[in-house]
Amino acid sequence: MSDYYTLLTALPWLADIEQCKQLPISRIALDKRLTMLADEDRDQLVMIESLYHPNWSHFDGQVDKELVGVWQREMSKIQSPVLLELIHFHMELRTLVGALRTRAAGVENPERFYGVGRWVVRIRKHWFEPGFGLEGICPQLNALQRLMAKDNPVLVEQYINQQLWNNLCQAERQYHFSFEAVACYVLRWAIAERNQQHDGEAALQQFTASTKRLLEQSSLQQQLSQGCGE
Repeated sequence: MSDYYTLLTALPWLADIEQCKQLPISRIALDKRLTMLADEDRDQLVMIESLYHPNWSHFDGQVDKELVGVWQREMSKIQSPVLLELIHFHMELRTLVGALRTRAAGVENPERFYGVGRWVVRIRKHWFEPGFGLEGICPQLNALQRLMAKDNPVLVEQYINQQLWNNLCQAERQYHFSFEAVACYVLRWAIAERNQQHDGEAALQQFTASTKRLLEQSSLQQQLSQGCGE
């Protein structure tokens, strides 16, 4: 993949998500700048955005097996290990929320819970422990527990967005002028746009829909969690 000095210097600074009250660039203008990407990188970015910010309505009417196939095919096409890790981090956060919500709903059989990432096996093994055996090794879970105890999903979604933002910023700084930096900027732009467009009620709906869609497709989750250890 190419270096993109001209493209990245042409992208305006994105303030931190809490201070970003107005987007510094429209999607139309952003897309015009992204035409500087090589064709292969442009195709990669489309897939990365669809995986990081999935439009779940596109999957309506598809059975679990089809969802598994779509996800596996798309993930296998991502060439950057860095961006794959960022996608997995996002899904791991959703998995933690899903585990807390599933247990709070009264599910007593941990084998009925499926998720994505490295914590799945440990969560099942320590299902009846307050912190799923993740105390001290997963600070995000501790924070999510505190926020979910307030019974305000909007706060949870805001926390997740901030975690994603920080994760993307770290990668963006580490991979200067690379395709990874471009992708991180675009993914952050989408978080900022969603944060500005959604009021409290819409944010609640987004939180509920994204978590439910990811975690209730049991066959999909089972496929994704295979091979994940403690």
